[in-house]
Formats: sequence, structure tokens, C-alpha cells
Amino acid sequence: MPSDLSGTWKLIRGESDFGFLPPPRLRVDMITHREPYLHMRTRQKDANGDIVLDRNVTIGGAAEQIVIRGRARLLRAFWEEQTLVVETTSEVSGSARRIEDRWTVDADGAWLTIERAHDQPGGTVHQWLRLRRIES
Repeated sequence: MPSDLSGTWKLIRGESDFGFLPPPRLRVDMITHREPYLHMRTRQKDANGDIVLDRNVTIGGAAEQIVIRGRARLLRAFWEEQTLVVETTSEVSGSARRIEDRWTVDADGAWLTIERAHDQPGGTVHQWLRLRRIES
């Protein structure tokens, strides 16, 4: 049975690796998970300001269009055993962009790890995000 991702998760910068990209000053994810539906609300403070993103996805379903910062993106999620894979594709300045996130919850349910491969001009950026559950 896949992990229940429901809860409020706070990014712990010291436990994370952002590659050459700057880390956000704050990131909190509020997740409601009722298989196969997943609602994610992410609040992030970074150089772009204080942003709240809402995303809904049907796990195992077809790619769904979402709009982030005025740009359309396709979002698809599916399980690979206990890992939730979330693929986001978009177009930026005529070039296809892709982000693959691999979400796992530790055995004690206290930590969410997101391994990210983010295609960028000049190569893929690999990130390791560690979020601590602050509410369930």
C-alpha cells in the first residue's frame, strides 16, 4: 500500500541539497491525499516573492493541465511501489522543460524526501528536498 502523504510538511534547508539553484527562504506543503486524488498547496518564499501554488492530480490518471505563474504545465503522477513519481512538463521560450519528482515518506512518517531532476538549459539539475511533517 502506498504511503499516505496527507499533512503539513516544512522544508528543512539544512537537510536539503538544491544543486546550483538558490534555496527558497521558506517552503511549506499542505497535502490532502485520498487515493487516487492528491491536492497539494505549496507556499514558497524566494526571489520571486511569496507564492502559493495549488495543484490537483489524479494519481495514475492522464496528465492534467495546471497553470503556475501564468504558464500552462502538464502534471502527471503515478506510483512506483512506495514512491510517488510526479512529472511536470512545460515550454519555456520555445524549449520543452521537464521536472521529475520522486516522493518517499520515511518509515516513521516524519520525513518526506523529494528527489528532483530538473531539466535546465545546459543540463539537468539534481536536488534533494527534505520536508519534516509538522501536522498530519
